[in-house]
Amino acid sequence: MKRYADDYETIIKNDERGREKKIAVYRGSYYDIAVDEKDIIKFRRNSLILIVAIIILHVAGGFIGNRGMYAFYIALPYVFVFLPLFFMVNGGLRLPKEQRKFRRDEIGLSYDRIRKACIFALILLGVLIIGEIAFMVWFAGEGRSLEIPFIIIESLALTAAYILYRMQRSMQVLISVEE
Repeated sequence: MKRYADDYETIIKNDERGREKKIAVYRGSYYDIAVDEKDIIKFRRNSLILIVAIIILHVAGGFIGNRGMYAFYIALPYVFVFLPLFFMVNGGLRLPKEQRKFRRDEIGLSYDRIRKACIFALILLGVLIIGEIAFMVWFAGEGRSLEIPFIIIESLALTAAYILYRMQRSMQVLISVEE
């Protein structure tokens, strides 16, 4: 990615046949995670479980045939939540499994990506729930029987996203001190 291009230096070497070969050498800062390897594995497992739970809850909420999903101010946030969910899955699968020094792109494409996607998902899920509550108050009338389970399921997804965000904040990524 262009964002991390300044962290690499391109070196041209000649191979045994005399051809020039370009090699990218990392020259940027290295990062440490301020926990031990056991906690890294536990964090990865818990993060993936929470991401799967958020996806299952959010999709299950979509299967409820409530009238509120026909309102654009509920349907649009519902659909847009899938974008941060994609980035959560992408970042969650890139989370490290061992303790070592990490490059900036490794941290950016895992921990930072999950954190930013969680914030975006929390905002969209909050807008979705507020929109559903507004629909229930002003437009639902007698047909509220399916609106309440939808709010409960999406609130559970919001809670799981908040727990993931809090877990993410507890992981401290520090710039490694070169010796």
